Amino acid sequence: MSFSGEINFDGLIGPTHNYAGLSKGNLASQAHHNHTSNPQAAALQGLEKMRIIMEQGIPQGFFLPHERPNLQTLRKLGFSGADEEVIYRAGKQSPELLKNVYSSSSMWAANAATFSPSIDSYDQQIHITPANLNSMFHRSIEPDFTQIQLQIMFGSMAQIHDPISHISGYGDEGAANHLRVTARHLDPGYQIFVYGNSAFDKKEGVIARQAEEISHAVSAQHQLDPERTIFLRQNNLAIESGSFHNDIVSLANEQVFIFHQEAFADRVELDRAVSHLRENIPNFQPFEILSKDISLDELVSSYLLNSQLITVGSNEMMMWLPEEVQNHSNCMHWIETMKDSSPIKHFKFVDIRQSMMNGGGPACLRFKTVMNDEEFSQVNQKFLLNPKKLIDLKSLVSKHYRDNLGPEDLMDIQLMEESHTFLDELTQLLDLGSIYYFQKT
Repeated sequence: MSFSGEINFDGLIGPTHNYAGLSKGNLASQAHHNHTSNPQAAALQGLEKMRIIMEQGIPQGFFLPHERPNLQTLRKLGFSGADEEVIYRAGKQSPELLKNVYSSSSMWAANAATFSPSIDSYDQQIHITPANLNSMFHRSIEPDFTQIQLQIMFGSMAQIHDPISHISGYGDEGAANHLRVTARHLDPGYQIFVYGNSAFDKKEGVIARQAEEISHAVSAQHQLDPERTIFLRQNNLAIESGSFHNDIVSLANEQVFIFHQEAFADRVELDRAVSHLRENIPNFQPFEILSKDISLDELVSSYLLNSQLITVGSNEMMMWLPEEVQNHSNCMHWIETMKDSSPIKHFKFVDIRQSMMNGGGPACLRFKTVMNDEEFSQVNQKFLLNPKKLIDLKSLVSKHYRDNLGPEDLMDIQLMEESHTFLDELTQLLDLGSIYYFQKT
């Protein structure tokens, strides 16, 4: 198969998907703290989302779930003995710690890394930097395995960098705080890095996960042209309202850039950036959502802009939105106006309720890449979906995943064994060999 353009890689939701409420600043995560989850439904919903994207004629890839519970982390923290002893002792001593090492938050692949296509880099190579995710402990245990996967998936045709070191505790949240605007995917583009604050400028009460200095470091690592790189600061009000990542209040696809009036902190800088893009990108189309039309609180609660915007042909775009958007009349009115005034002619709604209850919409679940035909031919095909593989993955999920999982189940050693069995059969299905720690010991 030959293909040039955008390819999305979604996170396959793992068998320990649960609602531990670990993500401070994520209102949905906090609201569903300790609710009972349905890992099987979550994974099947995610796979169904992948299927409908694939049906648009766009290749669809996926990331594997991470090994959970992460016993290596517990052993580094002093818990010893057999696996069941480690889980029991951690659960008794620190239930919150046990929740952290069981987290399946790697499902949100938008945080996996930052991607720059070869057309944008001085050395004409693809650059990928895994996010260090240092701001939240449960996510900070992800980068090592993410980097392993990226090497297996793209190592033959891309520069896979080490994660950027954190500064003063600040993390790097990957593509969730990164946008790319261009006339067409394979044309040179302008990359927009969105940050919370300087790493040396602490704000009380604001969990600003992305540091300005780290965004600049990723840009330099990717050998981007400073004239085609833009840095914008998030509005603290947006962060405090629940936009813990910028992809909740803005999104972009090719020449379309959509943002809320209160998404960014500095209006002068935003206007300067929009003017620069208008002057340099043919048919650039910015769309601002005014607060009087959709309030910041409603935008965040609906996840309207945490949607997936793709180009489907004939210079038209399709927007995949969470079903929950349909409960917001102002958002539905905005959709009707966009049909008449933008290249977005198709609006579809997708059921990913299990992910949404933990604060992750369609945009959170996918890692967006752009490749030419030669580069696409070098992607590891084992990580690309086809109809048979999709059926096999759904069958494997239905066979091994529980349909309900509560906080007390994390103490059940059987859950770990079920998770390991699934991951072992998954790597066999994909012929990947032993890539998980438990497979090597």
